[in-house]
Amino acid sequence: MRSIRQLTTFLAIGMSASTVTSAAATAQRAAYSASYRSAGVRTPAAPGLMTIARPGRIDGSTVVATARRFIGVRYVLGGTTPAAFDCSGFVRYVFAHHGIGLPRTAHEQAALGEAPAVGDTLQAGDLLFFYGGQGAQHIAMYVGGDTIIHASSTGHQVRLDLLTRAGGRRTWFNQRLIAVRRILPLDGIVYESARVDPTFALRAAANREW
Repeated sequence: MRSIRQLTTFLAIGMSASTVTSAAATAQRAAYSASYRSAGVRTPAAPGLMTIARPGRIDGSTVVATARRFIGVRYVLGGTTPAAFDCSGFVRYVFAHHGIGLPRTAHEQAALGEAPAVGDTLQAGDLLFFYGGQGAQHIAMYVGGDTIIHASSTGHQVRLDLLTRAGGRRTWFNQRLIAVRRILPLDGIVYESARVDPTFALRAAANREW
């Protein structure tokens, strides 16, 4: 597990970034979430099963599992759907799938949540922000095991990358990390598979009053 203390760039720069605390952050998330509660991607179910959405608690492992489904989707600047993503569009879409609304850009997303305390271990679902010349211009999601998932402009797709070291050398991400934000767990939408009576759909189709 990767400790915040080990991320030298984050210690030097990132902790000075502003934190949106509980009441303000809750209000912001509620405003962004309002338009997303009925949106999101459809989750396919196996034959004989249907996917049911219900209110539930969303943690980091849940959003990471959803994010992994989009590995290989191509990168396009301005992309916000599974046809193509950019970095902030990807993160926003994954969270929206679970009924959690985020603003559009990495710069705006960096204002949400709280910065983990120095010495804390990074957790799955933490949002990591990287310097790109004008503040936070790239965002990734921490997966675990020193690994991030993000829509990569250089890799041209959604992919996994090492956060701190690759081949004994510090990665670009380790050198450019300026902030970490933790916004989970939150209330949102979870998806479950349920067995379906094969005659139910026929009965429902025949009865237009249902």
